[in-house]
Amino acid sequence: MNTNAFFSLLLVVMIAGCNEAAPTKGGEASSPQGASAVTASEQSHLLIVRYNQLLSEGYKTINMTKLQEVTTPELAEKAYYHMAAIGEGKSRMLSELKKIKFVETDCSQASKCRVVTKELWDFTYADIQTGKRSSEVKDYAYDVQYLLENRQGRWAITEISASGEERKEVLPWGKMFKKQ
Repeated sequence: MNTNAFFSLLLVVMIAGCNEAAPTKGGEASSPQGASAVTASEQSHLLIVRYNQLLSEGYKTINMTKLQEVTTPELAEKAYYHMAAIGEGKSRMLSELKKIKFVETDCSQASKCRVVTKELWDFTYADIQTGKRSSEVKDYAYDVQYLLENRQGRWAITEISASGEERKEVLPWGKMFKKQ
């Protein structure tokens, strides 16, 4: 089974189940004893993994349209503008999510979840025409908070806030795109 088919299957499973779960710590989802349906916590985790896959693909292909599969149109548009800004520098971002840890998951409100992750990414920028890579960063750590809502039976990421660690090898925006 190819990766896209696998993630599409996971998304169908996520959308199918609508059980709410209690807050959890450390990435462990809680579910009622004997329940076979996917919990809201599990759904939110799968949706976030899919989001990160689509985000990485979107930067690579310079097309963020598929993000609407897992986000609100407004959030997909925000990613599109960031991707377009990178493209104006005649570059594309190549990124890889190396590790994700679900630190906290709170799905105690009806139809809403708040999920906090620690994520480890590698990324670099590549010239759109030549493919020449520059500004490679390995093991960049982000703390990310995702807000998700179940809107008419469909879970979607509605807000994301991320903070990354300060590192010397991360270049200022203008220097990264040769504007200084």
